[in-house]
Amino acid sequence: MPMSKSRHHPPIRLRIAIPQDIDSILGLETSCFDRTEEMFNRRQIQRLISNPRATVVVAERKGVAMGWAAGVLRHHHQHQSGRLYAIAVHPNAQGKRIGYKLIDHILHSLTTHGAQRIFLEVHAENQKAMNLYHKLGFIVQGHLADYYGAGHHGIRMMCPGTSTPHPQKLNRTKA
Repeated sequence: MPMSKSRHHPPIRLRIAIPQDIDSILGLETSCFDRTEEMFNRRQIQRLISNPRATVVVAERKGVAMGWAAGVLRHHHQHQSGRLYAIAVHPNAQGKRIGYKLIDHILHSLTTHGAQRIFLEVHAENQKAMNLYHKLGFIVQGHLADYYGAGHHGIRMMCPGTSTPHPQKLNRTKA
């Protein structure tokens, strides 16, 4: 009986995004979202990368961007919160825990910098993403009518607490 060949893929590397990543991130946005209302544009990505309160991370394999995520720390009168602002994983790379690793990295960064709660919005029909967010400790906070345009509703979710529910050791290198 022949042995089955296992496909070995080079590891995914997470690193802080730099301005030279913008075209790759735009490509990921186009691959992942059908509607422009759901995509980040060049200017938005540039602003996130240059924002000192933002953590923007690229997941790559052999120098090719497979996903990206961004989180922003928000200051309030009495506390700080965070927002998972963006997450996209190329369709061919989904199901390989890349999204989980990206979000875990953002959660770790935000909580390390003092976020007591982390919020996000997700398309109401994106059950796959909502399942992942639930695994990471997010709970539904409310429904957002027409959040992504007419007839395209969103869900607001929140992750309580001050630590990442499932911390992982990641290759957290800075460019």
